[in-house]
Amino acid sequence: MKIQGLCLAVALITALASATVAPAADIVTVPTANQLKQGNVELNYFHIELDAPRSMPQAIRAQTLCVGLTDAIELDAHRYDVDKVGDDTIWNATYKLMDESLLTPDLVVGVRDVTADMAGASYFVSAAKTLNPSGAGADMLPVIRGHLSLGTSDDTLLDEERHEGFFGGVQVTLRADPEVGFFALHDGRDLITGGSFTPGPRLPTLKGGTFGDHWWVGLSYTISPPG
Repeated sequence: MKIQGLCLAVALITALASATVAPAADIVTVPTANQLKQGNVELNYFHIELDAPRSMPQAIRAQTLCVGLTDAIELDAHRYDVDKVGDDTIWNATYKLMDESLLTPDLVVGVRDVTADMAGASYFVSAAKTLNPSGAGADMLPVIRGHLSLGTSDDTLLDEERHEGFFGGVQVTLRADPEVGFFALHDGRDLITGGSFTPGPRLPTLKGGTFGDHWWVGLSYTISPPG
């Protein structure tokens, strides 16, 4: 019971930091080349309601902290509390190899569960590209961003299909103020969908969607350095 519950929790929560459509860290559990800038901090709370037998965990509650140490390095802490199982914390880290340009994508390499041994950690390389870059932004909506990653599975998940090989999808920003967007990605096993709504500048982002047969809701807030 405990092993199964923890495997499910890690599979669903380890990268919940950025289910928002704005670029910042992973999208739900799918690694991407989105990256926080130096000094930016993102706080998140998530609730996942699980479609599982009554003997299994029925919900997962997660809190995440993502910090842009430099423009190239991001470090994330993820704490998850699994119904009927308990809580745990893992650490993820990414390094940005290349910034997006007109012809090239953002490119990031990363490791999930950096405190685990070599068998427990998983590794990935992710690329992300704005597909309509000419004038993209508040004056050119929607902004469409594609994602493609290549990764290794985390053996501790007992789930070799998730984040192994190629995976990815698309995210779209429909409007800027208030910000509204959605995404659809496949992580190698499940289709993950979601939307986000930010009422205005310096206000929290509301988000929610589906994860395979499960559903989730969340709240996030980004703190940026002055200036």
